[in-house]
Amino acid sequence: MWLTSSTLWLLLLATQCLAKSSSSQESFSAKNEAEVVFEKNTNSELLWAPYRSNCYFGIRPRYVDATPFIFGLMWFDTTQFDSMTKLRHFVSDEDNLERFTWEVYDPRVGGKENIIDPENNLNLTIYFAKTHDDQNWVVRVSGKPLDPSLNTTTSVIVYMNQNVGGDLKGPSRLVYMDNDADENTFTFTGVSEELGKYEVLVNDNYGTYYHNETLGSVEAVPGCDASRSAHVGLTIPDHEVWRARDIFQSLLTDSIKDVVTQLGENIESGLVPSILTLRNIHNFEEGNFHYIQKTFDLHEEKGFEFDVVYNNLESEQTIESGKEATKLINDAINEVNVRFDNHFDIENLGSDDKREFAIEVFSNLLGGIGYFHGTQVIDRETILDEDQFESIKFEHYKEEGPYSLFTSVPSRGFFPRGFYWDEGFHLLQIMEYDYDLAFQIAVSWFRLIDEDGWVAREVILGPEARSKVPAEFTIQSPQVANPPTLLLALSEMLTKLIENSDTLGTPHAAIDSDVEDGISAALGTNFEYIIKYSKVIYPKLQQHFQWFMDTQRGQLEEYMEDMEDDVTFSQVHQDYVFKWLGRTVTHCLPSGLDDYPRAQPPDVAELNVDTLAWVSMMSRSMKNIAHILELEADEAKYAEIEKKTVENMDLLHWSEKAHAYCDVTLDDEGDEEMMLVCHEGYISLLPFALKMMPSDSPRLKDVLKLMSDPEKLFSAYGLRSLSKQDPYFGAGENYWRGKVWLNINYLCLDAIKHYFPEVIEGSQQSSQLGDREASKIAQKLYSQLRENLVNNVYNNWKDTNYVYENYDPITGRGTGSVQFTGWTSLIVNILRRQAL
Repeated sequence: MWLTSSTLWLLLLATQCLAKSSSSQESFSAKNEAEVVFEKNTNSELLWAPYRSNCYFGIRPRYVDATPFIFGLMWFDTTQFDSMTKLRHFVSDEDNLERFTWEVYDPRVGGKENIIDPENNLNLTIYFAKTHDDQNWVVRVSGKPLDPSLNTTTSVIVYMNQNVGGDLKGPSRLVYMDNDADENTFTFTGVSEELGKYEVLVNDNYGTYYHNETLGSVEAVPGCDASRSAHVGLTIPDHEVWRARDIFQSLLTDSIKDVVTQLGENIESGLVPSILTLRNIHNFEEGNFHYIQKTFDLHEEKGFEFDVVYNNLESEQTIESGKEATKLINDAINEVNVRFDNHFDIENLGSDDKREFAIEVFSNLLGGIGYFHGTQVIDRETILDEDQFESIKFEHYKEEGPYSLFTSVPSRGFFPRGFYWDEGFHLLQIMEYDYDLAFQIAVSWFRLIDEDGWVAREVILGPEARSKVPAEFTIQSPQVANPPTLLLALSEMLTKLIENSDTLGTPHAAIDSDVEDGISAALGTNFEYIIKYSKVIYPKLQQHFQWFMDTQRGQLEEYMEDMEDDVTFSQVHQDYVFKWLGRTVTHCLPSGLDDYPRAQPPDVAELNVDTLAWVSMMSRSMKNIAHILELEADEAKYAEIEKKTVENMDLLHWSEKAHAYCDVTLDDEGDEEMMLVCHEGYISLLPFALKMMPSDSPRLKDVLKLMSDPEKLFSAYGLRSLSKQDPYFGAGENYWRGKVWLNINYLCLDAIKHYFPEVIEGSQQSSQLGDREASKIAQKLYSQLRENLVNNVYNNWKDTNYVYENYDPITGRGTGSVQFTGWTSLIVNILRRQAL
C-alpha cells in the first residue's frame, strides 16, 4: 500500500482504547505520562464534530452516550404551501441538490461545507470551527439566493436537545433565557452530566427577515409571524430526537390547520411564509428540545448569516464575539489547507483544479466520519444451509447492545452507517493524512469483535441509523462474513513495520511536524511500546481470524471419489478451502461483490477463490503480528496457513484453459465432476490484488494480460469488474457486472507496483519474475490505468460536482450513489502518486 512507515505502530498503539474491558485494563495498568497526555489530547480533539453523518449538518459529541448535546439544521423555501416537501434534513439523493460538499474539513479543527439547492433557490454555506482547547465551537450559517429575482424566502430551522439519559429527573437540562433586547437573539443554558455546564448563543450577523410591503403586517394570526425568529421548546424523548424533521412537519401541519380554521381557505399569498412559521399551538411546557426558525427574505444577493456558538462554561477559551468566531473559522480553513498540502503534494501537478478536486474529495471522506451509538439487530439462531439459496430469512432476531462505533461511511446520502469491508479502504486513505485518527477508527471497529470473533458486515446502531436501511438488510448474522479489509490495512502496515524495524527507536519527522501544525503529537515510537499495545489487540484478532476460518470453511468431500486419481488434486490442502456462506442464486452479499456471477446453480460444495484469497491475506497479517510479538510458535502456525492457502489457489482455482483464477463447483449436468467456473473479472484478480501470488509466479504474466485486454477488463475509465466478453456483462442488476470500482482498481495498481517495482520512475528494484515482456506490459498498464482512473473521476467531478459509487465501463459516467466519498476517495492517493 501507499503508506508511510509511521502509520504502522500508530494503529497498534491505538488499541489502548480496548483497555475499557477488564482484561485489557490489566495490560495498561502502568501507563506512563506520555500515554496519559496522548489519550487526553486525542479524546479532547475528537470530542466535537459533525458526527451525524446522515444529516446535511448535525453535531453530537463522541463517546458521550448517556447525556449528549444534539444539534441539527433544516431549511426550506416558505413561499408556497407545498414547500414542506422540500424541507432538507437528512442527506438524500432524491433532494436533487446541485452540490453538497465539504470544501475543506478536518474533524480536529473544522471546515467549510457548501450546499447548492436549486429547488429552494439557495446557496448555503456552513462553517464549523473549534477553539484551541477543543471544548467550544461555532457554526456559522450563511445563505444567498441563487436567483434574487425569484422572490423566495429561506426558512432555516436550528434544533437542539440536551439528552437526559436514563434518569428523567436528573440534572441534565437545556433552558431558554429570555432576551428582551433582541427578539432574534437566543441564549440557552445547559447542563449535561457528562459534558458539564455550557451556554448556547444564536446570534444574527446580517440578513433581512421576511416582509411584504403590500401588507401592513405579515402576522397571519398571533404567533405566526415570519418577520421575526420563532422559538418553540418542548420535551422529546432522547430516542426520538432524530425525528426532528417529522416532528417539525407534524407541529407545523397542526398550526396550518388552525390558521385555515381562523382565516378560511382564501388566504393572502403574502402571508404564506408566516403561516409556515412554527408556533406553540399545543401550549407545550418548555423542555430540553428547542426549535428556532429564522425566515429570511432572498430579494437581495447578500443574503443572510447567523452564528450558533457553544461554550463550555468551565473552559477558559470561550467564544465571546463574532470577530472571534470569524478568526476561528479562518484559522481552521487555513490549517486544513496547510495540513492537506503537507501530506498530499497535489499542487506539484501544476493544476489548481486537480488540487481543489483532491481536497474536496478527501474532505468529504473525513466529513462522513460519524459516531453511532445504539442497539444492533442480530439473528444468532437461524442456520444457513442449502435452503438459503432461494432466499435467506432471518426471523429469530433481537436487539443487542448498546454498542458504539466511530467510523467513516461510504456515502452520507445512501450508506450512512458502518460497513466492515468499506472501512479498510477508508483507512488506507485516512492513514496518509492523520494516523491517529485512522487508528481511533480502527480500534472502534476492533472493539466490536465479540467473544466468538464475529463483527457484523454492516453496523447499524440505533433507530436513526436504521431509518436509512431497508428492513431486509438491518438484521445481521454471525454466520455471514465480509472481506476483512481492516486486516488488509493492518497487514500492509505491519509489512512496512518489519521492513523498517531498525528505525523504531527514533521519532518520525512526520509525527513531529504535527506539533507545528497545531495538532497534538502522537507518542514517540519504540519497539517495546509497539509490543505493549499489540498484545492488547492480538487476542481479538486471533478470535476474528478463527471465526472467519470456521464459518467460511468449504468442503472437499463431494469431490473425493471423482478426483482421487488426479495428481494435482491430491496435493490440495483439504482443510484450507473456503466459500462464502450466505449466498443465494442471484447474490453473494458476503463477498462484497453482490451480483458478481457465480456458479449456477449454487451448491453447498462450491469453493470461492476470493474467499480463499482473503483468508490467505488474513493469515499473512496474523503471521506479521506474531513476528512482532516474538511469538515464534504462532508465527510458524500462521506462516504454514499462508503457505497452504497460497498453494491451494494454484492447485485448486487456477484454470489452464482460461489462464485465470476461478471458482470451483460440481458439474450437476454430468457425473458431478469438479469443474472450474470462470467469470473473468475482479475475483480473478484478487489473488494478485492482495499480493498473495508468489513474486516469481509465471502466472503473473497471465494476470497482467487479462487486466490489459481492452476486450476483457481494461477500459478508458479503469478496470471493469467483469469481462466485456462475459455473458453476464451489464446484465440484470448490473452492479458488479462490468462497472468500474475504485477500491479494486486501487489494489491492482498497488499490486502492479509491488510485483513490478520498475514501474515507478527512478526505482532501483525490479521484478523477481525476470520476464522482460511482462515488465513492459506492467509498465504500460500501470501508467495508462492510473491516468484513466484519475481523468475519469476528475472529469465526472468537474461536470457534476460529485464522485460516484462506481463508473459506467462504456461511457465512464458516474453511477450509483452520488457523493460516494468512501473508497472512491482513494483517487486522491492515486492522483498524488502521479507527482512522484
